[in-house]
Amino acid sequence: MEERYRDVYYTPLTPLLFLKRSAYVYRSETAVVYNDKRYTFQQFHERVNRAANALRKIGIEKDDKVSFISPNTPPFLEAHFSVPLSGGVLVPINIRLSPEEIAYIINNSDSKVLFVDSAFRDKVEKIKNKIPKIKEIITINDIMEYEGLEYEDFLRMGSKKEVDISLKDEYETITINYTSGTTGFPKGCMYHHRGAYLNSLAEIIEMSLNQYSSYLWTVPMFHCNGWCFTWAVPAAGAK
Repeated sequence: MEERYRDVYYTPLTPLLFLKRSAYVYRSETAVVYNDKRYTFQQFHERVNRAANALRKIGIEKDDKVSFISPNTPPFLEAHFSVPLSGGVLVPINIRLSPEEIAYIINNSDSKVLFVDSAFRDKVEKIKNKIPKIKEIITINDIMEYEGLEYEDFLRMGSKKEVDISLKDEYETITINYTSGTTGFPKGCMYHHRGAYLNSLAEIIEMSLNQYSSYLWTVPMFHCNGWCFTWAVPAAGAK
């Protein structure tokens, strides 16, 4: 952060503020609808805080990387808040990549924890011996069951106590998004909190989102963070 900012009142721009506000303003309103599951903004916020506390409990510290392999699921949406809230950096991975490309991204980003949907766990099993920096693998049992630490059990490891936003500089990295690797291995693009915050507001304005809106997920969340709708929709109080 530049020295000139240190002597004035300064609140870093971060999309983490969006859910905190919506959990207060739209507390009992529906935030997430997924198959037969429905979460209010209060429940959404609580799950995010549990995940952030659980991440810290298993050793995630400032700027540690957390990889995520999943289709559009509630845990993946929650990760866009919980991982940076814990102090970490989210690394969304394209589910269509080969096991070798996935291993490359995990290693290139120095990820320490990996979340993977059970539908793609077989890909991870093929590369387990190639990702030595991964200390914990958490499985999201969405379609099928898989042994090991499961996401809902992982949430229960964390307290629902609200985690303070510890961001000091809005230009700190919130996610690292990788290209498709057309001419070689995927390239990591660091995306900062300020950019995520402003782009989310732009999406709200462009799409006229409000608390009465319902957003049907079509863009993969691993693609440019779902064009920032992962943060924009909760910010607008939409579902």
